[in-house]
Amino acid sequence: MDPGIDIVMKKLLSGIFLSLVSMVNAHAESSAGNDIFSGMLVQDRDDIVFVRCDRPSLKMKIVETDDVNKKNVEAAYQTFKENKDKPLYFTFVGHVKNDDKGAYTFYLTDVTDTKLGSSCNLSDSLDELLG
Repeated sequence: MDPGIDIVMKKLLSGIFLSLVSMVNAHAESSAGNDIFSGMLVQDRDDIVFVRCDRPSLKMKIVETDDVNKKNVEAAYQTFKENKDKPLYFTFVGHVKNDDKGAYTFYLTDVTDTKLGSSCNLSDSLDELLG
């Protein structure tokens, strides 16, 4: 085989390999890092924010990811709007990012469960138990 063709073939195969690795990494980044969170939707002035059950003082801006399950998320927002005065929490799929200034953003991918009639906030549960 001609040495020039051999070099071209190696470069071509290397380029194809690097392209495939990049595609796999890009896909992994879009779905990687997601976790499951129990939390509430809370009206905060004009915005609806996410509050994790284990961090009730931390209010997070919600950003829907590119691969968001629109049907489930819209159903969760509707349930929240219809039941604002009732205990309610959700199971969310997504990930949290900190902007290094103390502000957190929740990147929402899906809502997998709705718990109507009970709160996930420990202080609310204690109030119900003792109250």
